[in-house]
Amino acid sequence: MNNKLKTYRRKPSIAKSIFFIPVLIALFFSCDKKEGHNDYEKVKSPIKLSAEIPVDVNPELQAKLKEEGDIYQLNEVFNEYSWQAFVAVFWPTDKKGNPKPNFTDKGKAAWLGWKEAFQVYRQDGGVPAPWESKRDDGGFIKFTNEIVNDTTARIFLSSETPTGRKKKSKNIADETDQAFAGKLYDQNGNVVVYEVLMNKEEYDYVVTNKLYNINGQIDFTKNGAIADFPAGDYEKNALGAVEIKFAWKILEKDDHKERYYRNWGYIEGKDGKLIKKELGMIGFHISQKTPTGKQWVWSTFEQIDNLDQNVMEKDKKKKVIHPSLTDPNCEICPVNVDVSNGTTYTHNTGVHGNYWTISGDTTDKYFANSDVMKTQAKRMIDIPVRVQQINQKMQAYFKSQNSVFQYYQLIDTQYPLHQNISPDSHTEEGYKLPGSITNKSGGEPNLAYLTNITMETFFQGGNQSASNFMEANPASDITVFGTESCIGCHSSANIYTGYDIKTKTFTQSNNQLSGDFSWLLSQKAAWDKKIPKPWGK
Repeated sequence: MNNKLKTYRRKPSIAKSIFFIPVLIALFFSCDKKEGHNDYEKVKSPIKLSAEIPVDVNPELQAKLKEEGDIYQLNEVFNEYSWQAFVAVFWPTDKKGNPKPNFTDKGKAAWLGWKEAFQVYRQDGGVPAPWESKRDDGGFIKFTNEIVNDTTARIFLSSETPTGRKKKSKNIADETDQAFAGKLYDQNGNVVVYEVLMNKEEYDYVVTNKLYNINGQIDFTKNGAIADFPAGDYEKNALGAVEIKFAWKILEKDDHKERYYRNWGYIEGKDGKLIKKELGMIGFHISQKTPTGKQWVWSTFEQIDNLDQNVMEKDKKKKVIHPSLTDPNCEICPVNVDVSNGTTYTHNTGVHGNYWTISGDTTDKYFANSDVMKTQAKRMIDIPVRVQQINQKMQAYFKSQNSVFQYYQLIDTQYPLHQNISPDSHTEEGYKLPGSITNKSGGEPNLAYLTNITMETFFQGGNQSASNFMEANPASDITVFGTESCIGCHSSANIYTGYDIKTKTFTQSNNQLSGDFSWLLSQKAAWDKKIPKPWGK
């Protein structure tokens, strides 16, 4: 195991350039002595721990395992890589942003030195502040100095527009809707919130090429250029672009807070005011462009109580924990129903049972076991045994270190097996299954599907039209099983290329891969308000 892990290459440090944003200190180490945490026997980490994100899995090792046809072991190696990246992102740092000697040391997590998406893709379309600078309001009027300067909290807004599977929207993160879907309601009836951050390598590319606003993207693409984020260099230990995405739930008094990586956040209430709430991380996603992965590598994690009915022992008594995203006592509750994707929902009392109705849906009535909206989430693809095995080892290590990360699990890792292979055809005349789905992105991904239940809840559809999983959704009369693919979905990300004066709209490229797997370019960029729009006011 250790010999295998020595093949990873890491960049010197991801935390040398830090701007002062929300501080989250020591909340990933539990302190409930009643559970006997201090008596845990120390366990050796199954991976080499480091403050440095791996640049890639050793290309020579990848080539060897591919030549041998041992994709199972290659998947195992990438899963170890995912956990190493996870540890590095949460590695504690000192006041100057330098990594502490040990992962168990107290300090500000490294990711808190990264730039939030709204800091780079400003609402006013302005130039982002320098990397080392303090957080500013990002052009959002609602962000008062008091909120911006509250360095212990995240900031979230409601979605700007409702979204649909085939519609474009301004929602991708820092908000309350899932990407291209509606809201996820936890079992307390609270809305789950999201945010995206990027590392300095991605930030530098966006700022250098002026891709942070629509104006800059149109100028960048006028000669046919497309986005091409840095992939890093394995031999030079140079890291490529990395994005991370969080899913947070509001913690209530009945939640077992000691089982969550925690922070505080300002969340927009019904009256439009931002209210400070304590949050627990329930989902975490890492996407990284690597030298052998121009389709990026996708690692996704969840809190273990999202769907499972776990049991904990406290004061010598066993307590069953209610899952945060499903009700195990309601076996007949409809699952993964999106009630707020541009729609409203109503609770109804009926002779045959209570039910929900959704605006625009005149035929379906969804059984309701409560008058409070709660999403009944269900994972459609089980976590593979090979992933469960590394999870158990990592959880045992974290438990021995009294770390809250013992309550988190890797779902899986998606990556390209052959990055230079082009996407399969997606025309109505030329599409061919399974390739038009499994190789939608190009690169022949190791997995057809990968989702996080906290971020892609409503794509857990099971049997459905093949059209839903192909680029541009060509008509198809073939039914397939499907959820969603991180690589496949993000391969459709695009970039602004022009405008239409007649319709007074900005236009985006119709070319797949033009946004280089980052939806932030097309979903978050705004026109620079200092410059008149092409069609005037």
